[in-house]
Amino acid sequence: MKRFFNHIDLDRIPMDSVAIDDDLKLFTIDNLADKSIYNEPRKLTHAVIVMCTSGHCRLKINLKEYEVESPQLITLMPGQIIEPMGHSHNIKGYAISLSKRFIDILNLPGWQRQYMVMYNNPVVDIDSDKLTAIHFFYAILYRAAENTANPFRLQVIENLIRVFYYGGVSSLDSKQRDEHIYKNSVVERFFELVQEHYRDERLIGFYADRLCITPKYLSKLVKEHTGRSAGEWIESHVILEARALLQSSDMTIQQIATSLNFPNQSFFGKYFKRATGLSPKQYRQSK
Repeated sequence: MKRFFNHIDLDRIPMDSVAIDDDLKLFTIDNLADKSIYNEPRKLTHAVIVMCTSGHCRLKINLKEYEVESPQLITLMPGQIIEPMGHSHNIKGYAISLSKRFIDILNLPGWQRQYMVMYNNPVVDIDSDKLTAIHFFYAILYRAAENTANPFRLQVIENLIRVFYYGGVSSLDSKQRDEHIYKNSVVERFFELVQEHYRDERLIGFYADRLCITPKYLSKLVKEHTGRSAGEWIESHVILEARALLQSSDMTIQQIATSLNFPNQSFFGKYFKRATGLSPKQYRQSK
């Protein structure tokens, strides 16, 4: 173990890329910037955590523009739509990509709630202590991933990520944990259901029935945990998908309405305008 840690230089982050199939990839922002595919809007299928260590960049996440400067951390979640808008010549950093399958294997407690927090707050400032910890974690993870001779490489990586996750997520004291465990599980399951069904189901009652609680109680729990109601979360998923399709696809408005399970184009238009202030046609023409 001592020999392993002696090979880790925190002032020299590994600059090559390493991958384990499609489940885990570690790479640098320099590698990322050289690929033209990242200059176009794309919907993520993986979670991507990016540590910006120098320079700055602009990017759209779910159609909202962000200015990122070092040292800041970007947490991109599966299902988000990203579009790089430019970066400084001295941009540097590194990234970790995790497949949804790999995240499911990790079975991280409270993940769905953390997912929604990161989904809605993708750019965060990093102080010097946290930056050192992230550098350290990345270096260790990189060394473990490149050690192909270790027959337990995957298990080592899984447990390293679990340790970092447990250390980074604030834990509740025992009394609070007992009080919140049920509520947290309900809210987490709600977000899982929304991810699965928002294209087809927009009524809170559908989700409440699946969770065996009343719509009123579901809305109360979600509001307590996130600051937004269950209905607002469902609507935000639908509208985000609609905006993305209007902006970046060749689908007609009728086709978009059908894909989101609206009974007709008129109903979809009223729903969209109520949420955005623009009709679908006006929104498409404004972009």
